[in-house]
Amino acid sequence: MVEVSLLWVSSSDCQFDRTPASGSRMDPLETGNFPSTPTGGVAGFVPTAQHLLLDILDTVRQPLLVLDPDFRVTQANCVFFRTFRVLSAETIGTVLFELGDGQWDIAPLREMLRDKLPLESQLDDFDVDHVFPGIGRKVMLLNARLVSHGPDEPRIILLAIEDVTVLRETDARLEQQRAELQRSNTALDDYASLASHDLQEPLRKILSFGERLATSAEPVFDAAQRDLLVRMMSAAGRMRMLIDDLLMYSKVTTRVARFARTDLGRVAREVVTDLETSIADAGARVEIGELPVIDADSLEMRQLLQNLIGNAIKYRRSGETPVITLEAERAAGPVCSIRVRDNGIGFKQEYAEKVFKMFERLHNRAQYGGSGIGLAVCRRIAERHGGSIAATSTIGEGSTFTVDLPVRHTSYSTTGYIS
Repeated sequence: MVEVSLLWVSSSDCQFDRTPASGSRMDPLETGNFPSTPTGGVAGFVPTAQHLLLDILDTVRQPLLVLDPDFRVTQANCVFFRTFRVLSAETIGTVLFELGDGQWDIAPLREMLRDKLPLESQLDDFDVDHVFPGIGRKVMLLNARLVSHGPDEPRIILLAIEDVTVLRETDARLEQQRAELQRSNTALDDYASLASHDLQEPLRKILSFGERLATSAEPVFDAAQRDLLVRMMSAAGRMRMLIDDLLMYSKVTTRVARFARTDLGRVAREVVTDLETSIADAGARVEIGELPVIDADSLEMRQLLQNLIGNAIKYRRSGETPVITLEAERAAGPVCSIRVRDNGIGFKQEYAEKVFKMFERLHNRAQYGGSGIGLAVCRRIAERHGGSIAATSTIGEGSTFTVDLPVRHTSYSTTGYIS
């Protein structure tokens, strides 16, 4: 196969022919027969409407061809000549499949134009993957139309060509990365579950044997031995809590969020029901205002509110009835702000960012239990929903956690985001 030479197309080479074929003064738009010989004649012979149309076609950014019923090229715009590095003299009047030593003799293209187009009259988004001499492998997106100006007039073919090689390569890379990320997430989730099981099993034995030891041997233990037993049981309990919280964080990080319309008011009421024992033990009061319905993963919203309300109960002031308020405000744009406010012990505002980091603690573990992961989970959930979370607090007055979340996700269905 002979490669088409690399040629720069001058402006005169890539202009649509403006002159009727020799001996004809008929409007090609009426007959469907466009002139096939570039004569560079006087534009005055061309009707104004056609002149304007050809100017418009010549400004299209994608390659464009006009074919007669025998697939002979009657017109081509500048972009076609530049893209495929050919001249108008070797293009106009040539059958498409014979152009450039047959570089357009592509089986799928023949099938499209000869077999499919006559039946459907228009074809959209037809991919052709082909190696073109001079420009290499390209993926071309084709759109074709059969155009007729009357029952007795021959039909012409408009063929638009778009180079989508980079787009298809990018799509393929993104799909590969998505698949790899999904495999990584699945493997990570499996590893976390396995590690959790393997770590929990010896802990269960330590706790079980410790409880038996406390029941059977505690009466004979002296004070120092009983203290060691209590410390052992306490450490094992903290380790179990830490493993559970790490597993929860891992699931939030790797799990695919499934967005659906979620009533946050209903979710909040369910969380309060789940925490009713803790609320009763603390003598707390939880007030739930009007909360919106948003696109969200309901399980993650439940975890988010449970962590925030649970923290508000835990970090309460001694001698003060804990009051926890949940309220919402529709911010500017498609975002809502959910606020969880308490009257607890509070913290210095300088630590407002530190509280969201893994394993960070502002208070003594002996006084306030926990693994230091809960608020990190809250931030992860907010970010997976395209939102954010922030805290404001004053020591001795309480804290307010504000979660900003999109009300709608334009591209959600049932899959959500993979993080």
